[in-house]
Amino acid sequence: MAGKPGEAALAFDADLGHIAPIGALIEQGESSYRRAARALAAGRFEDAAQLGRYTVEEAREGHELYAAWRDQTRRYLLREGVAEKVVAAEQARLAGLLRLDDGAPFDADQRWAEFKGLIDDFVFSCGAGNATRAGEQLEAARLSWRDTHDRACDWVYGLQDAVVRHLGEARIGPLWDELMAPMYETYDRYDTNHTPWPQSIRRLVLVAAESLRGHLSGPGRMGDIEITEEPERWVLSFDPCGSGGRTYRDDAGEGYAPRMAPPYDFAVTEEEHDWAWNKKGICVYCVHCCQLNQRMPTTRFGYPTRVVDPPTWPEAKTGGKCVWSVYKDPSLVPEDAYRQVGAKKSP
Repeated sequence: MAGKPGEAALAFDADLGHIAPIGALIEQGESSYRRAARALAAGRFEDAAQLGRYTVEEAREGHELYAAWRDQTRRYLLREGVAEKVVAAEQARLAGLLRLDDGAPFDADQRWAEFKGLIDDFVFSCGAGNATRAGEQLEAARLSWRDTHDRACDWVYGLQDAVVRHLGEARIGPLWDELMAPMYETYDRYDTNHTPWPQSIRRLVLVAAESLRGHLSGPGRMGDIEITEEPERWVLSFDPCGSGGRTYRDDAGEGYAPRMAPPYDFAVTEEEHDWAWNKKGICVYCVHCCQLNQRMPTTRFGYPTRVVDPPTWPEAKTGGKCVWSVYKDPSLVPEDAYRQVGAKKSP
């Protein structure tokens, strides 16, 4: 059953190379869970089921990256001389902090399977035309993924905190370069020597939106992103970003507790670094956004792909958006975006 324009239908997107929600670029910030619920309410069960399956694909990047980064960071600690028993103690500390509410140990793979199982149940209920049951299962799946996602992300952040404590803050930038080396190679597609910039703009917005929806960004952690168009740029805002941004928050009503505060006490930058926007108070997990979007592309081909205005600790404790800008021409990127990563804008 086809969706109405701007509603829940999906189609192959050539810029992304896979199936994704249809609609104008400015509409791509809407939560896929919200779209699926609207499709249910309208009796468009096939569209709802497709969107439910798509939430798994949105989430998959986070699930796979967190597993890889967790293992690579643990091995980095060992490789750089931190004693095996010390690394084991760090792992045990995180395991204790991240136990499930019922006291059971957190197992990311098991929880991922549970999330996918809930989506399978949702799809079955859509097929049976049971909108009430499907709606309950969709929300259960979102909450399951939120809990799994946040614990998996915290484990990565916690191991990076261990890098700071045992090896020093200066290691974080180079560590992220190592963790994201495979991703760096893919960014050559945004080099204007290879691809005209107008062909890159839409993909840069879409990829970011898909990823941040998968991280369940936005109020209530539904996966909503603000996307606006200005004369010189596209602007994506996350309040909060569902991965790093939520770690700053102190909002019991939303279930947040700052990861920079007890009992976590995870590190933020205490010095200024090119790989952290030359700002203090940056969550060391959030450093990867500086490296991937600004510093690496500026070094690699001369300009940022996305310019990021991140929250900082402790100001973001009570809220604060993370804002990404995709400029409509690289020449429009302001000088300050280069200064933040220790570079100068070419004349």
